[in-house]
This record gives sequence, C-alpha cells and structure tokens, in this order.
Amino acid sequence: MEPKIIAEIASSHNGDMELAKKMIKAAARAGVDIVKFQSWQSKNVADSDPDKDRYRSLELSDEDHFVLKDECEKNGMEFLTTCYDAERIPFLKQLGLRKIKVSSTDLKHFNFLKKIRGNFEEVIVSAGMSAEEEILKAVEILKSGKFTIMHCVSIYPCPLEKANLRKLLWLKKITPSVGYSDHTQGFAAPVLAMAMGIDYLEKHFTLDRNLQQTSHRVGEGLAPITTHSIADEPDVFKAIIRWRKIYQTALGSSGLEIQPEEQLVREKYTGRLGKNS
Repeated sequence: MEPKIIAEIASSHNGDMELAKKMIKAAARAGVDIVKFQSWQSKNVADSDPDKDRYRSLELSDEDHFVLKDECEKNGMEFLTTCYDAERIPFLKQLGLRKIKVSSTDLKHFNFLKKIRGNFEEVIVSAGMSAEEEILKAVEILKSGKFTIMHCVSIYPCPLEKANLRKLLWLKKITPSVGYSDHTQGFAAPVLAMAMGIDYLEKHFTLDRNLQQTSHRVGEGLAPITTHSIADEPDVFKAIIRWRKIYQTALGSSGLEIQPEEQLVREKYTGRLGKNS
C-alpha cells in the first residue's frame, strides 16, 4: 500500500483561519493526502499554566472545524485532527470523522483510548515517550478495529541519529499497521521510513519556518504550542512525495515469476561458460 502523507499543521495556523486555508492549499499543491489539526479545549488547561492564554488563542471553535474540514475536502485532501479530551468526542463524531488521531501524551491513558476505540472506525496513535508495556496495552485495546501505531520520538526537533527507525521493525511484529510521526528536519528519515513499509507518514508543515512562534518554550527543547521552527516547508513535502513515487516504482509487483527480460538473459547465458547442470 502506498503510504499516506499527513501534513501536520497542528496549531501552526496561529489562530488565523486565513493562514490555515493558505497552508491547506499549499499542502494540496505539494501532493499531501491528509491535513491534520489539533482539537483541545482551553478550559481544561490549568489556570496556573503559563501558556493558558496561548492555548485559548489557538483553540479551534466548532465552526473552525467545519470550515477547515470543508477547505481540505475542496482541495482534495482528508481532514484529520488529534482529539485531546473525551468531551470532544461527540462533536468530532458529529463532524463526520471516522478516523481520529491520538497524541503520544495520551497513549498511556487507557480509559481515554477505550472511548476513542468505541467511537471511531480507525484510530492512529503516536507512541513517543511510551514504554514497551504501554504500547502493548494500547495494541490490546485497539485491536478490535482498524488502527495504526506511529513510531515517534518526542524531541523537538529530533536529530537524525535519535530517529531510531529500527523501532519500526519491532512495531511491525506486534501490529498490522505502522506509521512514522517525524520530528527530524528534511526528508531523509521519512524516505527511509517509507522504505521500511509504513502506512502513514506524519510531519509538521509550515509555509515558512521563520514565522513567529507563539510559545516561549522552544529554546528549552520542550514541545512548542506552534511548531514553525521544527516544521518543514512545502518543498520538503514535494521531495518526500517524489521519493514515494520512486519507491513505489522500485517495489514493482509481488510476483515471483521470472521477468521476460530475465528469461532472455537466462536463455543466452545459461551453460555458456560451463556445463554445470
């Protein structure tokens, strides 16, 4: 199966729906399959959290969800969002979503995961910061329906030497569908992950990595609320999609028969330099 490319806009729309629409259009031009946002409610953020006002300014309203979903579909892409609290589940179902994303922070919240499983046909879960036993428990909860576990390293940005793509091999042993949520920069890790047989590739998307952040915590190595500086621009996504086409071409078919061109070489050279039958 050709891996689906997810452009994660997340909250990098900066609370500006016109910017969000521009990003959706740019993702479509790059050839992306799915655009992902984030659905939280700032009322759940503790008043003591220094970023509460920022969360409030970046929160998507119900109307915003409908507008962005419509914009994605008009541009030939699927709308996807990360659900951050159980209260949001009924609305996201009302929005018509059959597929939902769960962040790395919630893989270990098993009751929440059970509610997600019971309400959506397909669940995609990132596994950053997750212990082996937590991932195995999540697989047990999700296995009654369609699901994907995304390998993820929750470092922002993630150096290539810490991408740990070998973990995909372990995930493929315990689940029928794996993906890669990438926090490296550039297209090297995504291309290598595609060659390892993933079903989804997710990567942060921006129009300009120099756009102003809305969190002061980026320099401390913590996950920012908006992610322009750790995201990649449309040209990187175009390169990934170009390599996806090359990968699909090189894969060929799964047939074991000798190809016609090989048959000609076989007939010409077999026995030519020695009678070894």
